[in-house]
Amino acid sequence: MIIQGTHRYVNFATAASIVVLLLAVSTLAAGVRRTAESWRWVIHTREVLEHVQGTESLINEADALQKSLRLEHDNRDHALFQARLAEIPQEVTTLTRLTRDNPVQQRTLADFRRQLDEYARDLRIGLERNTPYPSKDREQVIRQTIAAQVDAMQAEEQRLLTLREQSVATDRGRTIAAAGTVSVLAVALLLFVRAMARRDADFLAAERADLDTTLRSIGEAVIAVDTFGRVRFMNRVAERLLGCDEARARTQPLTSVFRIAASRADDEALTGTLRTALTERQPVTGVPLAGSSPDQPHTVREWLLNCHPLAVDGHVLGAVMSMLDVTDLKRAQRALAEANLLLERRIRDRTAQLDDANTELRAFAHTIAHDLRAPLRNVQGYADALLEDEAGNLSGSGQAFLRRIHAVAQRMDRLVSDLLAYSQLSRAELRLQPVDLDRVVRLALQDLDAQVRASGARIDVAPGLAPVLGQEAVLVQVFDNLLGNAIKFVAPGVRPEIAVAARAEGDVVTVEVTDNGIGIPADKRERVFDVFERLHGEDQYPGTGIGLAIVKKGVERLGGSVGAEPAARGTLFRLRLRRAPRPDDALPAGVPADRPQRLQ
Repeated sequence: MIIQGTHRYVNFATAASIVVLLLAVSTLAAGVRRTAESWRWVIHTREVLEHVQGTESLINEADALQKSLRLEHDNRDHALFQARLAEIPQEVTTLTRLTRDNPVQQRTLADFRRQLDEYARDLRIGLERNTPYPSKDREQVIRQTIAAQVDAMQAEEQRLLTLREQSVATDRGRTIAAAGTVSVLAVALLLFVRAMARRDADFLAAERADLDTTLRSIGEAVIAVDTFGRVRFMNRVAERLLGCDEARARTQPLTSVFRIAASRADDEALTGTLRTALTERQPVTGVPLAGSSPDQPHTVREWLLNCHPLAVDGHVLGAVMSMLDVTDLKRAQRALAEANLLLERRIRDRTAQLDDANTELRAFAHTIAHDLRAPLRNVQGYADALLEDEAGNLSGSGQAFLRRIHAVAQRMDRLVSDLLAYSQLSRAELRLQPVDLDRVVRLALQDLDAQVRASGARIDVAPGLAPVLGQEAVLVQVFDNLLGNAIKFVAPGVRPEIAVAARAEGDVVTVEVTDNGIGIPADKRERVFDVFERLHGEDQYPGTGIGLAIVKKGVERLGGSVGAEPAARGTLFRLRLRRAPRPDDALPAGVPADRPQRLQ
């Protein structure tokens, strides 16, 4: 990742530097062009000044020759005089051409040309007449006018020369700055690339050292080969496995040092694995090999061979092979398979024993339901008969004993009935169906009609209780016990008041049964759902202590949960049941509820 990040930085820096370099080079080129142009104009201006000075020199020389010829005629001087007069218009023409881009100079040269023409004519006439023409004063005025015009042209060109030399200096500074910028950027880019390269080199060196240390310290045999299958690296595990140190095996073909295979097939598997990795560039994993290492020649061990091609930018540079010793793992797998077989046999045996126990339990339940309850009913019947037929012959104590016998037998019968119901609820296979809670509560109240009338209980049931997923008989049994307990466990002289409500929340229906009873202590709210758990004596609140256990077992068999918490004047029992599927949901009718998903 560091190298990839470095590549991104280098690419970005290189692109940015190239853009800046191109801009700097273009600026430099433009500066060079501007400097060259400025120098051209400087040279041009100096050339104009030279021609102005040359014209002035020709005028002075022609004037001197004319005066000399007036004093003494000389053919050579006369020829020079005529030549100088002829050269003056040529110089003016040259000046006109050189200053054609300057209107000021063009106007000055037009007047200058006229003055020179007039002056040349006067010089010729004066030479012919051997006297200043038209007069000495007029000649002086013309010379002064010509001198003024020459000074004006020189001043204009000197002004232009100054400006153009300043432009040359400015362009030269810009060019030097651009050249300096280009140089600085080039040096900075070189230093940046060098720093990145050094960092990458250091990182690669550290990575190589870490990789070398890792490969030499792991518990697998690791061998690296080049594209010709020659050994380039071996860790200590591989050295022990092959019985050959790395220095001696280096540059040798792997097939010549790999002499641990137990069969020719294993040798061919090694060769094929190596060929696949090097030529087809495909990794090969999980190739089983068996053989004996030189340090344990009489012990056959098993390995798993993995081979991965070593490729850089699509070019295969070699392959890395690893061999994991799986002898102990294979032995453990075989032992585990044997243990699984043994466990399966034990499970079958235990299942058969459980089936036998269930059969015995069903037989015992049948015995309780018929053989044990029949004598209890006989005891109740005989006690009732004695009380009805022989009451006059019995003393008061005898009658009291008979009533106790009848009550104990009746309680024993209820206890057996509750135990049988709890046992059947625990073992019965339930099929979940949508159940109407309104109907369930009505059926439970019908069962409790005698208790309701006797106690004068007031029971408020919220209309439109949400339907749930369950079994009607189980839910009726749950509400029988919940409502029966709410009616029974009230303080003496208190009229039972019970409220039943339900609300749907997602896939859960929460049913709340609230009473105004004597309440449940905080440390007993979990224990009251255990079998035979009673908080009061039989003489105060008769019962078997199994009712709430039946409630919990029934709700849990339906995949729900139940809990108790304090209410304003009694106890609130909260049942959480699975909501019946809505019309647009798939109806899982008939789904077994032996292991329903529990609501949290």
